[in-house]
Amino acid sequence: NVKNFILIGLISFTFVGCAGSGLKTYGEYIFATKNSEYSNVVIYRPSAFVGGGTIFTVTLNGLELGKLGNNEFIIGEIQDGRNYLNIKVGGIQGVGINKLGKSFKKTTNSNIYFQVSYTYDSMNTFGPVNLKIVINEIPFNQFRALVSKQ
Repeated sequence: NVKNFILIGLISFTFVGCAGSGLKTYGEYIFATKNSEYSNVVIYRPSAFVGGGTIFTVTLNGLELGKLGNNEFIIGEIQDGRNYLNIKVGGIQGVGINKLGKSFKKTTNSNIYFQVSYTYDSMNTFGPVNLKIVINEIPFNQFRALVSKQ
C-alpha cells in the first residue's frame, strides 16, 4: 500500500544519499595523480554521524569537481594565482547550512590538501544546533593516514 511505498522510498533515499562521486583509497589517489604534470587540490571528507547522510557539492574556480560522501576525496587542478574552493549541501538537507568558500593561492608546484566536515554549537532534541561546514588545510601525511585506513 501507499504507506509501505512511502516508507521504502524514504529508506532508499536515506541510503542512496550517503554516497558521492569521490575516490576512497590511497591507491586510487596514487593512480589519479601519478602522471599529473600540474599541482592539485585534494578535498577529503571524513566519516561522521552528524550530517553523515548529506552530500557536499565541491566546486573549484566555478567548476563542479563532484559530490563528496563520507570517507571520500576529490582531486582538482590548481590554477596559477588565486583559487576558489566552494562547498555546499544541496536540496532540503542543505536548508540552514552555510555554503562555505575558501580562497587560496598556488605558491609552489606541490599539492594542497583540505579536510571538509561539520561543526555545531550543541545538540538538542531535534539534533545539532547551528550546523556549519568547515574547511581546514591538512598536511599530506595526515591525508595519507586518513585514506590509508579505509
